[in-house]
Amino acid sequence: MRRCYLLLALTGFALNCLGQNASDWSKVADLEKQREEKPQAGENAVEFYAGRKKALHDAAADFLQKHPDDPNAASALLWKIDNTDFSGPAEQRTAALADLSTETDAFLKAHPQSAASETQLRETLLYCYLDNDDLIHTPQQAGDLAAKIGQFLANHPQVENRTKLQIVQSSMLLREDQAKGIAFLEQLSKDSNPELAEAAKAALTKARLIGTKLDLSFVDSQGRPVDLNQLAGKVVLIDFWASWCPDCAREMPQVQQVYKAFESKGFAILGVSLDKDRRAMDNYIAKHLIPWPQYFDGKGWKNDLVTKYSVHEIPEMWIINKKGVVETTSADVTQLASTVQRLVAE
Repeated sequence: MRRCYLLLALTGFALNCLGQNASDWSKVADLEKQREEKPQAGENAVEFYAGRKKALHDAAADFLQKHPDDPNAASALLWKIDNTDFSGPAEQRTAALADLSTETDAFLKAHPQSAASETQLRETLLYCYLDNDDLIHTPQQAGDLAAKIGQFLANHPQVENRTKLQIVQSSMLLREDQAKGIAFLEQLSKDSNPELAEAAKAALTKARLIGTKLDLSFVDSQGRPVDLNQLAGKVVLIDFWASWCPDCAREMPQVQQVYKAFESKGFAILGVSLDKDRRAMDNYIAKHLIPWPQYFDGKGWKNDLVTKYSVHEIPEMWIINKKGVVETTSADVTQLASTVQRLVAE
């Protein structure tokens, strides 16, 4: 989700091939062009792009190491950051983020860039942190990331994706302190930018769902009616996801483990798929033996439920308690088992 804008923005860098470095750069540029290829209908996007991303990352890293002073070094760093593999364990991803941050700071200090180029580098790095927000386990960590977003926006006020980042900043503030997050959203809802004001109002609606009863019903992808009211007495997880989402794929095994452990004790899951390709979704579900109902309308980020509930990043997991009341709209997969265990016992 978050990378869709960034992949378009990368083309803003000047791509120069000079002297003896031209051959090395040509290899990197050729690999970058392969990123424009699209998977066939029904093919899993995560698997399709994994090899391409690794090849481009490794080639860009190699070029950067060999030619740090080349005019294309900034583009190489950008592609290295954007194609870093974050599918590993938490410790590995935390270390990778720290290394990329250190490398970016050092590169920009040694090789000052234009304002536009520096913005793209730092924004791409920031999105890496946002793509790994499952590493956040405490209110303090959420507040730190909110501050990081705020500092980036202060330093780069003309960034194109400003509205999106401010809404994500609000989600971090909500995780730090509900009252602080709501106050921030109320301020944004009065902004002179109508796009930001409307997005903030939608986010406020979702934030105020906490502690209220959710009324949700739909017809699932198999044509079966689903009504949250019929699940009264059960703890329900609502999982916003997509088969093309790497973070969703990384978390899915943990979600399945929790389902297997607590399904017989009164735990249910409802999926909301942001896929546009019905066959790709069905193939993923069949391959990974996912048994719970799925809402699918083929609209991607324009999905009716995604729009209604102001979902701006996936995976996003909501937990509904036995009374049908919303416990959280930002469940942490690493704490999912303990949360469900507590709620089914109530």
